[in-house]
Amino acid sequence: MSRKELESALDFILNRADEAEFEVIEKACQRRRADRAALSPIGGLGPRAAAHQMAAQIENQMGCSVDSIRGMVKNYVADIIRQNAPEISEKDLNELLEAYTADPGKARKKTSPYPPEALLSMGRLFIEYSEGRMAPSRQQELWEDSPNWQEAYWNAFPPEMKALVKAYLQGKLDGDTFNTALLSFLGL
Repeated sequence: MSRKELESALDFILNRADEAEFEVIEKACQRRRADRAALSPIGGLGPRAAAHQMAAQIENQMGCSVDSIRGMVKNYVADIIRQNAPEISEKDLNELLEAYTADPGKARKKTSPYPPEALLSMGRLFIEYSEGRMAPSRQQELWEDSPNWQEAYWNAFPPEMKALVKAYLQGKLDGDTFNTALLSFLGL
């Protein structure tokens, strides 16, 4: 994050955020702290960073190519997903694998104008509503801001994020796996 982005974020939080926006920011900060604490046993690394670190170590020790290592990591992640969600279709599995093991050397096509933090918040609200856990007052607030907010949020999600949300809502991913995959995909 550049200094200008940080100043802009702080200005929004301190001077312009209304009560509902401030609550979302506060919950996002709490969630980020919890995620960081959960990742501390593996050096604070998310799944993607841990996979890349493991790949670099293997490459140094064995002289393997990066592509062959990426293939090993992809197979490993596929096995984990299949163990936790044996009913997953190959299409959904491939979408999840792409989200988990994307090649960092290839620039990810920007498919959403929203920053990762906003997508994370939008995703959580979408799921909270979809699972029937959203307070009626919060629903009313969102509908007043945008009568078609669910459709607008869904359309804003990149394809990989849609695949993760869909898999979670269909019960193909548990909450921890979903959160880890989403944070990894968003680079948070």
